[in-house]
This record gives sequence, C-alpha cells and structure tokens, in this order.
Amino acid sequence: MSMPIVTIQQSPGRTKEQRQLLIKRITQAFEEAYDLNSESVTVFFQNYDDSHWGKGGLLHEDKLHSNS
Repeated sequence: MSMPIVTIQQSPGRTKEQRQLLIKRITQAFEEAYDLNSESVTVFFQNYDDSHWGKGGLLHEDKLHSNS
C-alpha cells in the first residue's frame, strides 16, 4: 500500500499554529479513513505570493490593486 502525500497550495500568512493544526487534522482523517498510522502520512505546504497565482484571468496582485 502506498503512503499518502498531501500538498497544500496556499497564499502565505498562516501561522505555525494553524499549519500544525491542519497537519494534525489531515493526518487524523487518513488514520480514520484508511486505517493508517500517523507516520505514513506526509503533508507539504507550498506558499505562493500574490504575484505567482491568479484567478479569473488576473494575477492576484493585479486584482488586489484594482480593488483599492
């Protein structure tokens, strides 16, 4: 059986405590749903600043500036 690897892609700004809580809950979900031990679950965070992602055809940083 392969071990699950979860990647969270997000904007920066979450605290260490928020990331710790999310990893804990994701791991618990795999433990319950797949009957795995916690050591078999890997979680990665990838942070993208506002100039490296977009939505609705615009870079997020451009959308922020157009709303100000």
